[in-house]
Amino acid sequence: MIAYCTRRLISTVFVLIIVSTITFFLSHSLPGDPASLWVGDHPTKEQLETAKNKLGFDRPLIEQYVSFLQNVITLDLGVSLRTRQPVLTELGRRFSATFELVFFSMLLALSFGFFLGLKTAIASNTRPDQIIRGVGYLGLSFPVFWLGMILQLLFFGILQWFPLQGRHSGFSTLDIDLSINSGLFLFDTLASGEWELFCDGLTHIFLPMMTLAFGVFGLILRTTRSAMMETMSEPFFKTYLAYGFEPAEAIQRSAYKNTLVPVSTVSGLSFGLMLGGTFLVESIFDWPGLGQFSVLSILTNDFPAIMGVTLFYTLTYVIINFFIDLLYPMIDPRIGR
Repeated sequence: MIAYCTRRLISTVFVLIIVSTITFFLSHSLPGDPASLWVGDHPTKEQLETAKNKLGFDRPLIEQYVSFLQNVITLDLGVSLRTRQPVLTELGRRFSATFELVFFSMLLALSFGFFLGLKTAIASNTRPDQIIRGVGYLGLSFPVFWLGMILQLLFFGILQWFPLQGRHSGFSTLDIDLSINSGLFLFDTLASGEWELFCDGLTHIFLPMMTLAFGVFGLILRTTRSAMMETMSEPFFKTYLAYGFEPAEAIQRSAYKNTLVPVSTVSGLSFGLMLGGTFLVESIFDWPGLGQFSVLSILTNDFPAIMGVTLFYTLTYVIINFFIDLLYPMIDPRIGR
């Protein structure tokens, strides 16, 4: 087990180095001058030269890269050229909003995808199976940005059931002091007993949560169903049936465990898919998270912010998959050998 964990840690560090290197050199090859964003509109040549010298953009690219790696080791991600705030501060300020959105989206997709995947495997090739699989295919087919706008048109424009955008109705409602202030809006309002604010947050998170969860739901559904169908063809499952157990009872007693490894793998990959989806979803729904910050940073060529966001997303994705890798030996002890 120790050797297994060591291998996973080494691969994690290797992935971080590769991603940071590629992002660094690609960011520097993009057209535009980041120093002009720092100086402002209509800068003079002298102002640009001073800004480049201050920000270190006038040094050779290799020196900038070495300096960047040294700063990353000390958790110094630089200052955002657009907001003039430390990148680490900006990431910390927006992380809670993105985490809350991705967490509930993943929870929704995993809960329904896994449960319905088992159910459709039992009722294979029946009408309910075909309908549920069709919904799963639709989730995989719809582009995230298109689905988000369609949900806005339907539930806000026509039905007027849910708000169009934002994390809550307005900052004026947040004048109430919450007993817990972790940055997770739903958790803080629920723990503080502010039911009106909690319900307001639920209505605001519903549409972006459904947008992110729908595509991942189809992926988890198909993976669970496929793994369950394969398990049902195994001799041990047929032995259960021969002893008089119903298929649902045999799955409940043992067979579902065989689906946990592939579903865990897909869940880890889907988490990365959701993180990428927040770029578009947060922009569409004006969600004040990392995705929206990333889009604005890319559009303005805010190099330090781009690097900070890339490293943060990569680190989060790698950590999630690292813990999923540690989960494998617990599900199937043969994997850690």
